Amino acid sequence: MRIDAILPAVVIPAVTLAFTLLAPMSAPAERPGQRDLDPAVASALVEYVRPTAVPYPRDNPFSQAKAELGRKLFFDTSLSGAGDRSCATCHAPVSGWQDGVPTHAGLDGTPLGRRTPSVQDAAWGELFFWDGRAGSLEEQALGPVQNPREMNQTLDAMVRTLSANRDYDGLFAAAFPEDPKITPVTVAKALATFERTLVTGLTPFDRWVAGDADAISAEARRGFEVFTGAAGCSSCHSGWQFTDHAFHDVGLPSADLGRGDILKLPELNHAFKTPALRNVADRAPYMHDGSLPTLEAVVEHYRSGVVQRPTLSPDLPRIDGLSDRDVSDLVAFLHSLSPDPATAADSLAATSPDIGEASNSLTITQKDKRFSQRHVHIKTGQALTIQNEDTRAHNIRVFEENMDFNSGYQEPGEHVSLPFTEAGTYHVFCGIHPKMKLLVDVE
Repeated sequence: MRIDAILPAVVIPAVTLAFTLLAPMSAPAERPGQRDLDPAVASALVEYVRPTAVPYPRDNPFSQAKAELGRKLFFDTSLSGAGDRSCATCHAPVSGWQDGVPTHAGLDGTPLGRRTPSVQDAAWGELFFWDGRAGSLEEQALGPVQNPREMNQTLDAMVRTLSANRDYDGLFAAAFPEDPKITPVTVAKALATFERTLVTGLTPFDRWVAGDADAISAEARRGFEVFTGAAGCSSCHSGWQFTDHAFHDVGLPSADLGRGDILKLPELNHAFKTPALRNVADRAPYMHDGSLPTLEAVVEHYRSGVVQRPTLSPDLPRIDGLSDRDVSDLVAFLHSLSPDPATAADSLAATSPDIGEASNSLTITQKDKRFSQRHVHIKTGQALTIQNEDTRAHNIRVFEENMDFNSGYQEPGEHVSLPFTEAGTYHVFCGIHPKMKLLVDVE
């Protein structure tokens, strides 16, 4: 299995995304409304600047025709076995592209095991589903289609049904002019392209970061200080999406093993992907199982409800000392992450992450959820040594046609040796913190 989500995105010209607003944001300068912030908190604002472009993978670049096809497929009940539900049944636009219930009812009438996540801002995702079992949006798109409790459709039957609809002939030809066949691959690429256009709108917090001193209330400003300070929320909810895309056990009383079951690592039992917090106030209920009805209940869980067990994330904040005012301010800040009501289409570009010049280093260190290098160039027969100098454990993964590597649970202080016996390009990443990525060119 290849992890498409870790492939570099490709630069394409500016494109009009008619489904969302992504207003240009500049790096924060000095702002009168933030002079009372702790200097460390104020300096952290640069990490929360909203991007101006949407990334698309090299093997599935954006086109308007592909996005329009994906939108039609997203709302088409033909993707379900009984023809009675579509992707939008659970990922409804009016509910923030989720369903607004703790757990959706399966086809057998009993609740599914996990809450429906929103697909907004998925273009920046690393691994998908709560347990990270899908490596790309393309892979994720067909998962619910084939799930017997969700859409209960076979891929062969899906292709036959879509092929019988003459409306799709021209749409697939326009989206995939090089090969307009209706296949599971082209359906998945179209769905993923549409989903990457679903970007959350401009928020009061975005405007505050950009310099509008009056964009958020004094309570929300204090809440941001609590968020990045005493509460320690930003240890996991980092960056403009407010997620590290990693997997953590946060102490919910659930028997679901989550990421631990996927990686077969008991140390990661009960670990689930950190949800993004943009638009969070409008996406109740919360957590992977939908067990907490309000933001106040979520904060109270971290303040007094964490189930103590050995697998708890080392990044889990201990916030039992937060005052009631701290909690109120924190919730006020979270409300500032909801988009402004009025948004409009904007002209955006897709960009390629800069992986920098390739290093010849054979030793890579890990610290603060990062590799010391992003790109290395080595010779066939050489091995990379990856040394964990972090305060947290990691899991080194490689999924390629000629290499399948799983380091297991790499504790702080331990090192991993990665032998490269064949030439090629390899994508190395952490199975716990998948934003940790390393491109290895072997000649």
